[in-house]
Amino acid sequence: MDLVTAIKESVSEIAIENLSGYLGEDINGTKLGLGLGIGTFLAGVIKFAATDKSGRGLLAILNDGGHTGDILNNFETFSGKPEKSKLLETIGSNIVSYFLKDKTEGLIARAAGHAGIKESSSATLLNLVAPLVLGFLGKKVREDNLSGQDLKAYLGNATAAVSGTLPSSLVHALNLPVYKQGKSVSHAHAVTALNKDENRRYWSMLLPWVLLLLLGGLIWYFSHFKEKAEPSAIPEVALPDIFLPRDTTIRTAERSADTLAVTSQPATRQEVSTKDKQEEDKQEEDRPKEDEYIDSPPAGTMSVPAHAFSKGSAEIVDQSALAPLLSALKQSHRKVVLIPLSLSGTTGVDRAYALRDFLMDNGADLSRIEIAAPGRGRNDSGVAWK
Repeated sequence: MDLVTAIKESVSEIAIENLSGYLGEDINGTKLGLGLGIGTFLAGVIKFAATDKSGRGLLAILNDGGHTGDILNNFETFSGKPEKSKLLETIGSNIVSYFLKDKTEGLIARAAGHAGIKESSSATLLNLVAPLVLGFLGKKVREDNLSGQDLKAYLGNATAAVSGTLPSSLVHALNLPVYKQGKSVSHAHAVTALNKDENRRYWSMLLPWVLLLLLGGLIWYFSHFKEKAEPSAIPEVALPDIFLPRDTTIRTAERSADTLAVTSQPATRQEVSTKDKQEEDKQEEDRPKEDEYIDSPPAGTMSVPAHAFSKGSAEIVDQSALAPLLSALKQSHRKVVLIPLSLSGTTGVDRAYALRDFLMDNGADLSRIEIAAPGRGRNDSGVAWK
């Protein structure tokens, strides 16, 4: 049984009749409005718990707020007493505002239109089901001993069922992904869609960089072997600056200037041959080895400290290590670009998305955070920024 259906079935027919009389609405409209309220509020909770940090935050709310599930047994009684219903509505109003924020009024209006009831009735039903939903989740946490990460995964797996019970206008207003009923969706896919990020395949991001590496290798291959085959006839071909460290580029320019100064003077065939050989040997010594310019992040970037993350995962465990990045974003009007490093595998990509969520949790606007395609290189954390 899916989460939405389970919560709906916890509300008895007697409770629905009581609410119908309390609101002055017909039973069918009340029942439909109640279902829309459950789905709408659940969608807000799912979006709230989209990261490990917010999953732990939701767990704290359930534990500290006394959401033990007792309301599931008392909801019928509360619905039959106007003073109890009013008190429960007041409590629920605060909960709804916390989870749905400025979207609340628009969602209430849309739900009222679909259920054929007054907006005031739609608002009341949404407020009444909010503590009911949290009570159901709190009971689930206690029965299954769920951690914050477990709770996040549990809600993520319910995303398809929740969006499937809501009209498209509510799904779009909540920024929920649209799924066909019964389609299995991974939590990672749901979180990506909830954050309105483009769903790109990893290889499609990596392909331009692979082609760039191949092009650089071909340039190096032909310049290297042509110099050996015809040392006196073909001038030195330098690697493009993008494939060389900065200090190597400077040394290459200096060597080119020295070569021009020497060849401007008359020299015997033996001197020229000897100097060419010496220059070739020196070039071979100075030429950067593959690891010298692969095992480092792109030039002009800053590395994210590896100890900010849990070993082997994207979970952030040391927020103080990210203070320079957060400070740079807050003190500047520019974008911060997060760059996963291709030689770090998928860990770099996962950690870049975790960093984006951390920055947004700390007040940064999504429009000022960009996640670039994986950059060529490697560092301890697998992600750099500029």
